[in-house]
Parts: sequence; structure tokens; C-alpha cells
Amino acid sequence: MSRLAKTAAFGGVGYLGGLLLERGLESITGLDFVDGLFAVAGSVLGAMYVNRDMVEAASRNMRAMFGKDPIYITEGEWKQFKSKYPETAKWLEKALEV
Repeated sequence: MSRLAKTAAFGGVGYLGGLLLERGLESITGLDFVDGLFAVAGSVLGAMYVNRDMVEAASRNMRAMFGKDPIYITEGEWKQFKSKYPETAKWLEKALEV
């Protein structure tokens, strides 16, 4: 199965799971959550689960390149990483737009 199909499938399963969780919690507790909050969260988590290997690979590349965790790189270092690994950087930027 292709990565796109897996991402869509796991994202859909996460969406349904989140939707069921939200409805169940609303009926049990009587609280009114923002509509779709858990569904969207489940969808994002499902998609991230499938693509976690890509995120881990990008993190390893950043550690190897700069000797520190990705959270601590500067904007200049990010631009340097982006020029060396343009596809990975583009994918990460798109993923972080969510």
C-alpha cells in the first residue's frame, strides 16, 4: 500500500475514532466539546503515526548535521538544512502547517 493511501486510511480511522470518543464523552459527562475537536486530533495523530519514520529520519539528519535536537536549531541552520534536504524540509513545512 502506498504512503498516501496509508496516510489517508489511518487519518480516516483516527477521525472516526476521535468522533466516537467525542460523542461518547459528551453523552457520559454532559459537557459540550467543540464540534470535531477530537475528530481532527485523531486524524492528525493517525496520519502522524503512519509517517513517524519520516519525522524520525529528518530528526536524525538534523542531529547529524548540527549536533543538537531539531527544536534548538536557528533559522539560519534551518535554511542550511533546507538547502541540503529540500524534499524533507518541504514535507516538514507542510506537516507543520496543521
